[in-house]
Amino acid sequence: MTGNTETENALRSTLEATDKLLEPLRTKQGETTWKASTTGSEESFKEAEQAEMDYRLALANREVFDELKVKLADSGVQDHQLRRWAQLLLLEMAPHMLPEEVLSELVTREKRLEAKVTSFRPEIGGEKVTSNVVNDILRNSTDIEQRKEAWEASKMIGPEIGQEIYELVKMRNVAARSIGFPDYYRMNLELQEIDEARLFSALGNFTTMSEEAYRRMKARLDFLMSAKFDTESIDLAPWHYSDPFFQEVPPVFGAETDPIYQGRETLEWNKEYFKGIGLPIDSILDKGDYYEHEGKDPHAFCLDVDRKGDVRTLLNLKDNTYWAGTALHEFGHAVYDLNIDSGLPHTLRRAAHISTTEGVAMFFGRLARDLEWMVEMFGLTGSQIRGLASSLLEEQRMNMAVTTRWIMVMIHFERGLYRDPDQDQQNRWWDLIERFQLVRRPKNRTDMADWASKTHISMAPVYYHNYLLGEWQASMFQEKMVEDLGLDEHASWVGDKRIGKWFQENIFKHGSLWQMDELVRNATGKTPRPDAFVRQYLQGK
Repeated sequence: MTGNTETENALRSTLEATDKLLEPLRTKQGETTWKASTTGSEESFKEAEQAEMDYRLALANREVFDELKVKLADSGVQDHQLRRWAQLLLLEMAPHMLPEEVLSELVTREKRLEAKVTSFRPEIGGEKVTSNVVNDILRNSTDIEQRKEAWEASKMIGPEIGQEIYELVKMRNVAARSIGFPDYYRMNLELQEIDEARLFSALGNFTTMSEEAYRRMKARLDFLMSAKFDTESIDLAPWHYSDPFFQEVPPVFGAETDPIYQGRETLEWNKEYFKGIGLPIDSILDKGDYYEHEGKDPHAFCLDVDRKGDVRTLLNLKDNTYWAGTALHEFGHAVYDLNIDSGLPHTLRRAAHISTTEGVAMFFGRLARDLEWMVEMFGLTGSQIRGLASSLLEEQRMNMAVTTRWIMVMIHFERGLYRDPDQDQQNRWWDLIERFQLVRRPKNRTDMADWASKTHISMAPVYYHNYLLGEWQASMFQEKMVEDLGLDEHASWVGDKRIGKWFQENIFKHGSLWQMDELVRNATGKTPRPDAFVRQYLQGK
């Protein structure tokens, strides 16, 4: 069907004018966010708060919002790019149809929380330390009291900010209901173009598909952990595991990969790797912030500042497997952003979906524990390979099982948090950990707000389901590339420019021109589902 030229031109005019207004505000928001995350100064957070407020107020334009709704409903608009452009602007504007004082209060509360989380440092033995120190203790120490102290120290931010999060959750719900949504959680799912019933049906299916394999793997893990710490399985506590949330598998399988990364320049081999597959990152390497320093955000992220090539990665690098995987992950986000078609309108110059950029990042991040990749990338010798071959696959599979079960905790916790904030959230938190991770709750934690110590709950709400969808997509991308490129099942994924080209042609260049389901279906022949992931990590073993 042919569109009406006059109607489409009118819509294009409105869209171009809106993008012209929003583009510098988006860039300012990115610049100030970066400054706050790398300096931690009070002044930088005030600048970020103002930039965030300016952007949200621009999005809160009711006249433009209503105009876009009317024009998008007009049958005379048939041009796909115009329709998608208008759809995404409407989704971005919808949650801001609120009074200015409400928007201002939300931004102030969010930025105040962000400043506290960014500046928080755990205290061990009377000394403030970084997250890397906590993680080093939990991965390497055999001193149970030291492990417990480190684990508990990592949770101390919870009681400091738990009440603030609770108040913000209730305020977000009131705001969401005032514009027609049941609660803030469901509003965000809808604005991310995710159907809640369909999502949780898929989650239920995945739980069933992974249950037996996870229980078997967890029993094997606990057997090894009991031997390592000379204790009974029933006495294993959260601090016996390898990180504060049991997101990764502890190093008990004999797959010692840290020595492979020690003494190597992480930025240099990442540069070499991505260039080898036709996705160079040279243009952005000098824009990032890669090592620990005072005031810096202790976490990692990638930020597309202006949607024109100013892409920055924040890391806190150490020469170990964890940061090798994290660097590959964040540079995976970066190459996606760098390869979006620059001819698209500014609003469409972003990833198709949060879960899709996570899927790309996860595809690359997984390589840090992939034996074939390490052999090809670093030229491992026969003795090094023999030392890893028997144990690394078991660790990989266990790690993916552990990661996805942790994700299930977060998804279900956050949904319940917004559905009924007045529940006992600390009790719910540990109920879910026991249910999905099979980790027993420790004693005397009733008033500690352990749930509030997870950064995403305060700083990236209603995000975590995208990690699971991303894991599924990463496996789908891998299966399809093996098929399309005629690769061996045990491909090394090193030095083959067809890999970069496949991503560029099938995923990157389209930006957000297509909905996530459409894009993934066009690339792989299927909409996002867990089957490929289950085959790769959980099936029949």
